[in-house]
Amino acid sequence: MNGTIKAIETRYKGYRFRSRLEARCAVFFDAMGIAWRYEDEGYRLSSGTSYLPDFWLPELGIYVEVKGEMPIESELEKARQLARDTKRSVLFMIG
Repeated sequence: MNGTIKAIETRYKGYRFRSRLEARCAVFFDAMGIAWRYEDEGYRLSSGTSYLPDFWLPELGIYVEVKGEMPIESELEKARQLARDTKRSVLFMIG
């Protein structure tokens, strides 16, 4: 057993989130008065990789990636590439 917990699809405000953790982040953003868009736009990175950020926070101009555990190096590198390609910050929310 590798210790990975399977994500539980969750609905909130008409969205179908891939996990409860993502839905909880949406609830948090709402409680804080932060506008959000879930899986708003996918990107073809300059490296040729496709990437779909979990959240876009339009008023703050940042992407948010939600992870249950610390991201592995390949996930970090994809986020770095997104940041370079779009000139926008990428925030990881862990837990």
